[in-house]
Amino acid sequence: MSDNPYAAPASDSEPSAFIDPENEPLAGRFTRLVASIIDGILMIVILVPLQFGTGYFQRAAAQEVGILEQIAMSLSGMAVMLLLNGYLLAKRGQTIGKVLFGIQIVDFSTGQLMPFIRVYGYRYLWMLPLVVIVILIPGTMDDLAINGLVLIDVLLIFGTLRRCLHDYIAGSKVVLYRENREMLA
Repeated sequence: MSDNPYAAPASDSEPSAFIDPENEPLAGRFTRLVASIIDGILMIVILVPLQFGTGYFQRAAAQEVGILEQIAMSLSGMAVMLLLNGYLLAKRGQTIGKVLFGIQIVDFSTGQLMPFIRVYGYRYLWMLPLVVIVILIPGTMDDLAINGLVLIDVLLIFGTLRRCLHDYIAGSKVVLYRENREMLA
């Protein structure tokens, strides 16, 4: 019997009928890191040839990249992210890296999948305003500030809740994928 009077009764025939968000097994820190690295490598494999092929790298090295071209390259990165992971994020709360490691993004409070716009917007586009600032303001201080914020984002995973800054912003957490949990039970 559950202490929560509003909780649905657990059923032997449906192991995932009610998921207690407080007792969900969290994804490991290292697992999340490696899944994220895989996602990053996949993005690089697509974007670097695009940047070389368009001459973007050469113009960037010569500091000849205009604001519109920087915005276009940022938008192409967002498009590649959506092409690679959009469907998985919307339907399963996963990226390709998360699929490979059997983890998924869920709502922190309910343990349920989150709406796509909340997952993509708050978890992956939360730094977009800062990217615009970097594009518009010359110099390196803004770059250093953003790098510091990215470091804070990552380091927060060492807290007891294993949540990065983007998890707090989105109201999410990363847990073992439900089908994997049912197989372990």
